[in-house]
Amino acid sequence: MATVQRRLSVIVCADVVGYSRLMGTDEVGTLTSLKAHREATDPLFAEEGGRIVKTTGDGLLLEFPSAFHAVRASLSMQRLMAERNADVPPEKRLVWRMGVHLGDVIVEGNDIFGDGVNIAARLQEIAQPGGICLSQAVHATIHKNIDALFADGGNVALKNIAQPVHVYNLALAGSPSEPPRPAMPQTGPLMSLIVLPFVNLSGDARQDYLVDSVTDHMTAELGRIENSFVVNHATATAYRGDALDVTEIGRELGVRYAIKGSIRPASGGLRANTQLIDTANGQHLWIDRFDIAFGEPFAMQHDIVNRLIPPLHTHLLGASGRAPQSAPAPRAARPAQGGATVVHPRGIPAPVDARAAAHIIAGQPAMRAAPASPRAVVAPPPAVPRRPPMGFTARTAIKLAIVAAIGVAAVTILGAERNAIVEIVSWMPITAGALQIIGNLARGREA
Repeated sequence: MATVQRRLSVIVCADVVGYSRLMGTDEVGTLTSLKAHREATDPLFAEEGGRIVKTTGDGLLLEFPSAFHAVRASLSMQRLMAERNADVPPEKRLVWRMGVHLGDVIVEGNDIFGDGVNIAARLQEIAQPGGICLSQAVHATIHKNIDALFADGGNVALKNIAQPVHVYNLALAGSPSEPPRPAMPQTGPLMSLIVLPFVNLSGDARQDYLVDSVTDHMTAELGRIENSFVVNHATATAYRGDALDVTEIGRELGVRYAIKGSIRPASGGLRANTQLIDTANGQHLWIDRFDIAFGEPFAMQHDIVNRLIPPLHTHLLGASGRAPQSAPAPRAARPAQGGATVVHPRGIPAPVDARAAAHIIAGQPAMRAAPASPRAVVAPPPAVPRRPPMGFTARTAIKLAIVAAIGVAAVTILGAERNAIVEIVSWMPITAGALQIIGNLARGREA
C-alpha cells in the first residue's frame, strides 16, 4: 500500500457571489468580466508565493507556504476588486468572498485534498461579499500584523465539519450600497522585521546565554516601535546560523527587514557586529561594530543592547519612510529577593550579584522573584550602626589596671611574704588571659 503524502499548508478558497444569477443574465459579459478580473488578480497570488491548485468555473483553490502571505494576497485581491468595481453597476459586479485556513492536506500530484481544504471551502461560504473569513489557526499567526482588520466571529458550526471552528471576519467599510472595501488601518503601513539569533563566534560556550539574551531583548525593544510587526523570538530561533539567505527568510515570513549580528573575540573582551538588511533586495542599510570589555554578563548585555537600539530605531524609521522619532527609553530591570535580578521582558537588565552571575555563567537561568513594578525603586536596607571599637591604648590600660588592682588586693590579703608574692605573680598572666577571652567574646556578641 502506497504511503499517503501529507503536508501542512495554508489553503485559500475564493468564489464569486451570485455567479449563477450573473451567468443567467449575461453569459458572455460575465465570462468576459471574469477573465479580465482574473488576469488582474492572479499575479497578486504569484507575488506572495501562492499556487493556484485548480479552478472550478468561478471558484479558486490556492495553496500558500505561510499564513502571512496568504492573507496579504487575499487582502490585495479584495482591494483591487473594490477599485475595479467602483464604476460598475451593482447588478453587474463580480464580488468575491474568500476563506483561509491553516491545516493538514493530502497531496496527490499537483492536487490537494482533506479536511483542511473542506474547512477553507466552508469558511468561504460564510464570508461576507467582498470579505475574508479566517480560521483561528490563521488568525493566531498573523494577528499582530492586521488584528485591527478582523473581527472575532466566535465559534461557528460549519456544514459537514465535525467540530465548530473559531472564525474571524474581515471588517468592511461603507454601507451595503457601496462597493465592498476592506477597512484599512489608520496608522499607516506596518514595518515588519525579524531579529535573527546573534551568532556566538567567540569559541566560549558560556557566551551562548549572552547572545541569546541580546537577541531576545532587542526583539522586545524593537517591538515597541509604533505600528511595527516583529517576528517573535521563538520563531526567529529556527533561523540560527551565520550563512543565512535573508531574502529567502523575508519571503517565508513576509518581513521587510532583517537584523543579523555576531559576537567574536576582541582584545580584552568581545566585538559585536550588527547589520540591518532589506530582505527585498539583500541590501545592507546599516552596519556597525564595537568592542565591549569582559565583565558581569548582565552588564555586558546592557551595554550591547543600549548601544544598538538607538541607531537601529533611527535607520528603521528612515528606511520605511517615517518621520524621525526618539527611540523609546529601555525598560529597567527589577530587583529580586535573594540578591538576584529579574529582567523585565522588554527591559535592559541591571547588574546582579556574584551568586546570580554564577548561575548565568554556568548556563542556568538567574533565580526568579515575585513580579514588581518596573518603575519601582527598591532602596537598600538601612545600615545597622555599629559601636566604634575602643582604641588599643585604652583597652590595654584598662586590662593593666584590672590586673594591678587584683595584685594589690592579693598583696593586702596575703601579705608581703616571699612565697605569697610568687604565688600572686604566677596568677597574674592567667588573669590577663581570662580578661582577653572575655573581651573577645564581648566583641563577637556586638558584631
